[in-house]
Amino acid sequence: MTPPRVLLVEDNATNAYLARYVLEAAGFEVEWAANGQLGLQAAAARRPDIVLMDLRMPVLDGYEATRRLKADPALRDIPVLAMSAQAMPAERAQALAAGCAAHIGKPIDVATLADQVRAWLP
Repeated sequence: MTPPRVLLVEDNATNAYLARYVLEAAGFEVEWAANGQLGLQAAAARRPDIVLMDLRMPVLDGYEATRRLKADPALRDIPVLAMSAQAMPAERAQALAAGCAAHIGKPIDVATLADQVRAWLP
């Protein structure tokens, strides 16, 4: 059985390293993209099972990257989980309106991240 494929779209290398380490230790296959544009390219090329999307990034932010991913018929069924240090209700609502299925706060909780991801896998 192949491990679930996670696309981690995160511009902060330290945050990406930690999330990748936790997820790989839990048995996930993780690919990292450093901004929304690279994330869209990786999603189209590799069709991950789920996307973890930082919301505030250079080049193309997570809101717009999610909107574009959800507008693509080939990618729209991939769950997108927003990741942000801004846990205000307005930001959560904006992430959901863009097409995210849920919001994960940062800093990530290393004890629960893998379970949060598993809960949204198809």
